[in-house]
Amino acid sequence: MKKKLSLMMVILPTLTLISTMFIGTAKADITSYSWQSPTFKGDDSFYDANITAYETGSTATLYVTVENDYREADVPKPINISVVGVRFDWNDAYNSTECSLDNPVTLEPNKFHTFAVSFSVPSTDTATNQYLHGYKVYVEHVNSTTGPKEVVKPTWEKSNMRFPDFAVYSPDQADAQDLAQMLDALPLLTFTSAKANLLVYKADNETTYGDRLYMRGDFAEAKDHYGAALSQYNEAFVAEEEYGVKLEDLDITIAEAEVKYFESMGAAVAGLPIMFSLFGVSAVLFGIGYIIKQLGTLKKPVSREVTE
Repeated sequence: MKKKLSLMMVILPTLTLISTMFIGTAKADITSYSWQSPTFKGDDSFYDANITAYETGSTATLYVTVENDYREADVPKPINISVVGVRFDWNDAYNSTECSLDNPVTLEPNKFHTFAVSFSVPSTDTATNQYLHGYKVYVEHVNSTTGPKEVVKPTWEKSNMRFPDFAVYSPDQADAQDLAQMLDALPLLTFTSAKANLLVYKADNETTYGDRLYMRGDFAEAKDHYGAALSQYNEAFVAEEEYGVKLEDLDITIAEAEVKYFESMGAAVAGLPIMFSLFGVSAVLFGIGYIIKQLGTLKKPVSREVTE
């Protein structure tokens, strides 16, 4: 009896393997999926993670690329895709409108097709913004495109439930993140004006305070401080521009004064020859007059009377 049981234990797995080889393996791949035009994608300090976020009420779109490498008895076969969708941990599922059980999409062997799954992002009452959400991307296909249809098992899935990265932003959170990105995009600012530099210092403080508020989830207050920081940066640019105009006007005034000075010096230098000519004529005339005067003072000879 023990020998028969041992023999059966050897034969059954072998038969199972043989039957599996003849039936074939249902294998297709979700080769990739990606979120399109999110409200924000990147590092978020509130969640301390790299995330994909959509604002509540916005339209989220997920592109899912499927490859058909399905085989039966090692023979490639077309598949009839009936469902492509995504299910979230808030217990809502959203399917692509490009295929359905009634209208499956046939995908030939070794071909790819990308399906779009779009849906309206729920409110934070349904999908909280206090933590990140996980989801499963899934694909189903049926055995036929006409007549009664049955779903071919298994369903293909890809999940990020262990490492969730999907965020639902409240309106204040979305606005705060948008303003924070504007501040991050500003270049390193160096101003000459004391007023502009003071405004930049204040704006930096507002930004730092906004970062702290955002990190602890006070999104409305963070938005206000980010907005104040942007306003002060704008005022700094205006102050620097006004300071630059004043400097330019002062430079022009100094330049005009220098021009007038050198023009007057030039006129003076140009008049020197005439002045020296007049001085020479005056000297000559003075000399002549002096000579005439001296000649006039010469004593005349004394006339002597002849006495007889």
